[in-house]
Amino acid sequence: MKKIAIGVVLLLLLFVPSARAESVKELIEEPARFDGKQVSFEGEVIGVMVRGDQAWVNIFDRGASIGVWTRAEDAKGISFVGDYTHRGDIVKGVGIYHVACLEHGGDTDIHASSFLVSEKGRPIERRPSIPLVLLSALVVLIAVFVSFYLWRIRKERKKKFPWPFY
Repeated sequence: MKKIAIGVVLLLLLFVPSARAESVKELIEEPARFDGKQVSFEGEVIGVMVRGDQAWVNIFDRGASIGVWTRAEDAKGISFVGDYTHRGDIVKGVGIYHVACLEHGGDTDIHASSFLVSEKGRPIERRPSIPLVLLSALVVLIAVFVSFYLWRIRKERKKKFPWPFY
């Protein structure tokens, strides 16, 4: 019975992927530890650029971003790219991490072997802040008042000392 249990555990260990889930920030902060190794990644899509049958997908995770080189077919499944008015799709994948990729001019990147959209993005509704709008209007009124005041002072000074004065 013990031999069967040990055999099952060893078989399960063989099927555990070698990639450990790292954050993009961890990859950027400790590049030597992961260079040339298979890593898993997850993040919000913030940029997509298709180049022939390949594509660059920039992902953002925990305050850091990185470019992922993947198949264009995988990138075509992305529906939302993150910006001020959108939450980008969340993607997951596995690939080889390169600190200085020779193929891409020394850039830091991940060459994805698997890439999938795990969660669709969505539009973000941003309503204007009423206090901020009122404060902005007040600042504009003060700027107009000060400009008018300075214009009046200059006009009065020109009456006393017409240009050019000798």
